[in-house]
Amino acid sequence: MSATYQTLSNIFTLVRNLSNKDSTTLTDVTLMPIANKYYYLMIRELIGLSEEFYAEISSAALVLNQREYVLPVDDTATTFGGGLIKILRVEASYNNTNWYVGTPTSLQNIRTPITLDVDVNRYNTQANFKYYYLDGSLFLEPVPDSDDYTTVGNTNLKIYWVKRPNELASASNIPDMPKDWLSVLQEGILYDVFRMFGRTAEAADAKQNYYGMVGRMRELEQTINENERLILRPYPKNYK
Repeated sequence: MSATYQTLSNIFTLVRNLSNKDSTTLTDVTLMPIANKYYYLMIRELIGLSEEFYAEISSAALVLNQREYVLPVDDTATTFGGGLIKILRVEASYNNTNWYVGTPTSLQNIRTPITLDVDVNRYNTQANFKYYYLDGSLFLEPVPDSDDYTTVGNTNLKIYWVKRPNELASASNIPDMPKDWLSVLQEGILYDVFRMFGRTAEAADAKQNYYGMVGRMRELEQTINENERLILRPYPKNYK
């Protein structure tokens, strides 16, 4: 049976072996916050290389006279650190028939009153609706009114967004990232472990290894995402 290398437990075992520590001295409880620290740093790296890694589509129902729709931002009480990183696209169907793509805007770009729904609806149309992000919520202009299709449970609002995975909660968890780069996560943990025990020379080596591996990850992932493809062309040569 081949050895596995996919869970945090596998990574912790290697970290202990490389640091010459056992599970009593270096417990899962001690290693878990260090693992999450580097896990989220690597997620940011991967998103920077390709947002598609953690992109999702969420649906919701438009609600009569409601302009604000709460987004899944950080909430450590329920999602253990998961949540919104970036909104990519918003689509809505005010009448459950025609779908339109929203235009992102900001409060600074809105030159008309927005205190009253009547003002928001006066200066915006459903076919050219706008949205802006504020305090963990998405705000729509115009506001769904009495003529809109707002049946409970209808999914006439779709949000395309980049989601931060939940924190790793136990050693049995499999990090939500390409398996190829689990060794980078391991090296980051090892760096903090060496620092924890005052092993500065080994910590310096682990730090250098970590940043070198992050650089290699960037290089290879960028190569995968490049639009250019290698094209082979014949090269005429006279061998006579």
